[in-house]
Amino acid sequence: MMALKQLRMKDGIELEVYDEGSGAALLFLHGFPLHKGMWEPQFTEFKSTRRVVAPDLRGFGGSRNSSAVGPGRMPEPVTMAQFADDAAELLDKLGIDKAVVIGFSMGGYIAFELMKRHRERVAGLVLADTRAGADTEEGRAGRRKMAAAAMERGPVVAVEAMLTKLLSPKTPDERPELAAAVERMMLDASGAGIAAAALGMAGRSDMTELLPDIQVPALVIVGEDDAITPPETARSMAEAIPDAAYAVIAGGGHLANMERPAEFNRVLSDWLREISK
Repeated sequence: MMALKQLRMKDGIELEVYDEGSGAALLFLHGFPLHKGMWEPQFTEFKSTRRVVAPDLRGFGGSRNSSAVGPGRMPEPVTMAQFADDAAELLDKLGIDKAVVIGFSMGGYIAFELMKRHRERVAGLVLADTRAGADTEEGRAGRRKMAAAAMERGPVVAVEAMLTKLLSPKTPDERPELAAAVERMMLDASGAGIAAAALGMAGRSDMTELLPDIQVPALVIVGEDDAITPPETARSMAEAIPDAAYAVIAGGGHLANMERPAEFNRVLSDWLREISK
């Protein structure tokens, strides 16, 4: 199966999608302000046994043309509901009835909206380094500030604000090539894409009340050194989801799946095997 595809959505937007393998589908949703390349360690691990699908969300990576706006104009927010509807339409176009949805950070916010809006498409839910709560007013103000700066200066503002927060404190020194790869991913985003998603996250709903109603198998994964969504936040979320599994990735920061891929893949593989019994 061809790994990369360009799919035209019903509103004319074109999304670049990684699609490889066969069998039960895994839908990987990337975080902000990254792209599907963050999941490469998982592509390598799972494409031989599963169908692995990962889009570049509108405004990011190969889908960056999707948030074009005129000079000096602020884009409309891309809401988490819009991203979720994109994901459901993507599954339709690929002929996939249901998928285990793996959402990292912003991808987790989108996964919650998928559960809310398209519950029948979710066979299982993996929440990686994310949270159910909405932003505080301070957090919303910070996202609006980033949106304005991204429109003025481009994706470099996201690098300046977020690169060190995405990684464990040891990673830049121990694995400078990984830090450089994450920076390149962030720079692949368009300023408008960053702004639109930041505004969408600022306006997202609190999904805490949804947690007890999640009736599909669920796994919550978090990096031990995650400074954005720390383990205590992840544990509280896992405890609120019926029968959810919970795992902490030792030595991982927010990007635990890239920093500690072997451990992340082991946890995910063991859980997938358990829910398939």
